[in-house]
Amino acid sequence: MSNTDEMKECRGCGEEINPEEAAHDAINESLNSLVTLGDLSPLSAQHVLQLGLVYFVDQVYHCAPNREEAERMITDTINKIREEHNDG
Repeated sequence: MSNTDEMKECRGCGEEINPEEAAHDAINESLNSLVTLGDLSPLSAQHVLQLGLVYFVDQVYHCAPNREEAERMITDTINKIREEHNDG
């Protein structure tokens, strides 16, 4: 188990939490909040989502160790989402 998988006690409620899972949930919540900005601005939710896609796909190319790995990450993600929507 890595340090990020170790359970820690929440200072507020005393429950055990997994820091990696908590970080994942917090980032997801922040991204959901970002999408709602479309309702508070002249931009549509679809426009905000497209801006996010462009930003994050571009970041994958910048952060991946090489172009091939970036394209594998992007393709794997798209395929995963397609499977989820075809199965559900």
